[in-house]
Amino acid sequence: MEKPIHTQNAKQVFSRNVGLVRRLRNLSQEKLAEIADLHRTYVGQIERGDVTPTLDAAERVAQALNLELWEVLHPDFSLDAAINREHKRGL
Repeated sequence: MEKPIHTQNAKQVFSRNVGLVRRLRNLSQEKLAEIADLHRTYVGQIERGDVTPTLDAAERVAQALNLELWEVLHPDFSLDAAINREHKRGL
């Protein structure tokens, strides 16, 4: 069973949010990796929580998902709020 969001560490929150957004945006791990200029297996490892991404890699993943890094790291991440910001910015 998954831990409550507020008891998860930053790596767990990031992993969960990356996987959630990737699936909601209908991106394969391979496509996300291509956009972020990372290896596809690394994206899978990030989503499973097998690795702790560097700040550079985490930022590239967030940007590939059209999100800010802080959004993907936030325990109470809201995709709806992120999408609303994207529309306001014209993305």
